[in-house]
Amino acid sequence: MPEINESLEIRSTEMEEVVGTIPPWVIRWGITVLFVVSVVGLVIANVIRYPDTLHGTVLMQGENQPGKVTIRRTDENAGFQFNFLVKNGDEVSRGDTLLTRHDPKTGKDYYTITPMKGRIYITKGIDEKNTLDQVIWVVPRSSTAEVKVRYSSKGAGNVKTGQAVKIELNDFPVTEYGFLEGTISSILPMQVDGEHQAYVQLDNPKIVTSENKEIPVLPVMEGNAEIMLSDRSIFQRLFGSLLN
Repeated sequence: MPEINESLEIRSTEMEEVVGTIPPWVIRWGITVLFVVSVVGLVIANVIRYPDTLHGTVLMQGENQPGKVTIRRTDENAGFQFNFLVKNGDEVSRGDTLLTRHDPKTGKDYYTITPMKGRIYITKGIDEKNTLDQVIWVVPRSSTAEVKVRYSSKGAGNVKTGQAVKIELNDFPVTEYGFLEGTISSILPMQVDGEHQAYVQLDNPKIVTSENKEIPVLPVMEGNAEIMLSDRSIFQRLFGSLLN
């Protein structure tokens, strides 16, 4: 029995030596792999950008806004007779007569003349409560638009001129048309209806999206905006304060 115990002890000692000894090449490769992974991680963290952004709403207004003439039912009851000289889809020029109004009481004729060039749209009814009045719309074409961005007070002090802005319009879904790009051109120094307001200069005057699609300039378009306050990398975010 003592011989068996001695043999077991010898074998146990040999196993401990084998298990407890790590080959030097494993240590060298392990350090190398860790170093390479660390370097790659730092490079990726320095390349990937993670900008600070501020979200807001957008209002785009065409340079030429529509005009309208309202013909109320009460006017007809008062003895006026109307003669439409235009119809839906007509193109009119400045100075063209849209309609005449004749007053049987006086025998006089009144003329409604358009001060602008545009396409005619005739609608009936002002809203769900008023379905009798008629409106003649003169909608001019616009090639440019004024772009206003509104945003809340939180973080508003970080908005500066020259910052990039991405715009998504409600009428033209970003998944299909892409987004518009521009820069902050000026900032209004006071609040409007409790919000800050800035003006945006689009990068492309033809209103071309990131998907290279040109969209028409409607009289009014609304959407959302993302202001790029800063364009820092992940590395700068993690170690910026230490490096400074």
